[in-house]
Amino acid sequence: MPLWRHLDEVLQRCRSHERCALLLDYDGTLTPIVNEPDAARLSPTMQRLLDTLAQHPCYRVAIVSGRALADLRTRVRGNRLYLAGNHGLEIEGPGIRYDHPTMQRLRPQMDAVAEALRHDLREIPGAWVEDKGYTLSIHVRSVPAALVPEVRARLFHHAGPAVDTGLLALRTGKAVLEVMPCVNWHKGEAVRWIVERVRLEKPDASLGVICMGDDDTDEDAFLVLGPADVGIVVGSDRPHSAAHYYVESVEETERLLTILSELTWPGAQGQANSDVRS
Repeated sequence: MPLWRHLDEVLQRCRSHERCALLLDYDGTLTPIVNEPDAARLSPTMQRLLDTLAQHPCYRVAIVSGRALADLRTRVRGNRLYLAGNHGLEIEGPGIRYDHPTMQRLRPQMDAVAEALRHDLREIPGAWVEDKGYTLSIHVRSVPAALVPEVRARLFHHAGPAVDTGLLALRTGKAVLEVMPCVNWHKGEAVRWIVERVRLEKPDASLGVICMGDDDTDEDAFLVLGPADVGIVVGSDRPHSAAHYYVESVEETERLLTILSELTWPGAQGQANSDVRS
């Protein structure tokens, strides 16, 4: 459903709680998708909105991304933000840190696949391997369309044995192929983990959840939301998304975050004073 037709309902659902957790993807949600991933930078307006929301007493803001955590740190400012990198395999926030325990064990397999792919894809124009520590991304946005199946075939050749033995898993995203540890952990589990930590800050306070994303991997996050939570997919080209609503673009994400930042919350001043005292 288009969000703007149901905006009042969503805002009322948000304000029916004492606080709200905002869980936001990065690429395609806060920044437009670009050919060179390094060029995906927050606009000054989007950064100001995240600053404002993170400082607001009624919001807790998390960026849940496929990017490495170290990469996110260079792109998003704010010491009150939660940052989840590599689809949630590494998370940090106010006073917390999480690293998935299997990563040290699987690092040799990931290194071997990364090295083999770097060597084997050198001759394919536009293909490149990004080693994000916990996962690998094989970017194909700049690869000629006729050669993308060849990139896939070479990826399956090198990662297939570890996939067959249950060590690694393959996923697809927007113009990217990903190699990940085969563990029961994804953006959905990361969202659960972050929301639970936010709840523990004030166990007696009711908490709403709004989750936004644009990619296949964000569906895992939408699927774990409760019946009173709000999932919003960015882009109208995903008719089978598990999200409840959609917006058309990053510009509409910015519009929604602006509205949320200006929303009047019952008792917000009292919460602000309580946060200052604590």
